[in-house]
Amino acid sequence: MRGSEAGTDERLARIARRLAEAAKRPDALGAFGAESHGYRLNPPLPESRVAAFEAEHGIVLPEGYRRFVTDVGDGGAGPAYGLLSLADTYDTVSDSFAGHLREPSPFVPDTLYGYDWWDGFWGPDDRPDPLQGTLAIVHHGCTSYTQLVVTGPGRGRLVNVDLNGVPAPYVLEDPDFLAWYERWLDELLAGYRVTWFGEKIPGDEAALLRILAGDPAPQRRARAARSLGFLPLITATAAGALASAAADADPLVRRAALEVAWRSGTAAVEPAARLALTDPDASVRAEAISVLRALGTADAAERARPLLGDPDPEVAWRAMRAMADSGRLSAADLAPLITGRGGGGRGGARTREAAVYVLAKACDEVAALLAEALGDEDPRVRRQAVQTGEQRDERSLLPQMRRMREAETDHYVRINLDRVIAAWSADG
Repeated sequence: MRGSEAGTDERLARIARRLAEAAKRPDALGAFGAESHGYRLNPPLPESRVAAFEAEHGIVLPEGYRRFVTDVGDGGAGPAYGLLSLADTYDTVSDSFAGHLREPSPFVPDTLYGYDWWDGFWGPDDRPDPLQGTLAIVHHGCTSYTQLVVTGPGRGRLVNVDLNGVPAPYVLEDPDFLAWYERWLDELLAGYRVTWFGEKIPGDEAALLRILAGDPAPQRRARAARSLGFLPLITATAAGALASAAADADPLVRRAALEVAWRSGTAAVEPAARLALTDPDASVRAEAISVLRALGTADAAERARPLLGDPDPEVAWRAMRAMADSGRLSAADLAPLITGRGGGGRGGARTREAAVYVLAKACDEVAALLAEALGDEDPRVRRQAVQTGEQRDERSLLPQMRRMREAETDHYVRINLDRVIAAWSADG
């Protein structure tokens, strides 16, 4: 037996042992998607079936995946909802031109793809196709898939894609299918978070910290920071690294470090988050206020208040939520965003809608401000004003809502008005 074949046999045997171990672990059985496959694989396919598939599509499957399908199982246990069967790997997302599997995949290892790549790739008649030369291996839910590259320079590698184009495609760093599959089992059994498996860079904390500290590519440093969030625990060492990364020269890294910090409740990043509240990049400011909110700092409301007037809608929204959580949000805080009066510019429709939404948690009288919002030019704001009025039980607005109903043209606003008017009228 050749050395490569013996090595593959050992890997397949190890995978089988790890699968059996996962099937007995309560924590593994509770992982996302596990109920759909129970760590069981379908029977393997005979060589003749696999050869027929290859002949039909004019391809040769990557060796590791081919051995898995013929020797271990044709789909079943795997990340998310599990591995698709060989037939389904083609049928699930393959509605492009005939023979597209033979065309080389555009996905190349060590290439960084942006959000604009996906839309710009399509040809006038679906040629080229972003998914040409790939098979769908896993469906993660909605429009998210992991694809196996079967032709082109990335042959044998896996790619996480979303058919909506966001997030951007990511060519995983695992060298082949078996390495990827075995990593899923290893991380699962080690207690890693395996939802959206593959978004994490392979490796333990030490490997991720080396990338975060020294990789020349900011996109990879940012992914290393986010990858720390998949570990079972943010250690003191990792927390210190995230705090340092929050001051990275590139906003992609700063944003990623702060996002992981607030999602994991990493208190060591609080000083860096305070400094980032004035960051020139809006996405960094948004994550910074979320850190203080998540940590429940005593001055979160004080720090959030200046950001209510931030020109970026997401920053303003995060600031509103921090203020609302503090119990110190007042109608006066939100009035400039809704009306443009009181020392601030009127926000855009998205910001006005958000401001009316958080009015539900204001600590003082809001009826007058809601009355103005009911007359807003944007139907989303009017609809939210009706809903917030209902939540606050602001029945003084009932006469205005009745008058408003006579002239309202938006279908969804009318539905909300009808419900609230009927409920309040029935109560007398």
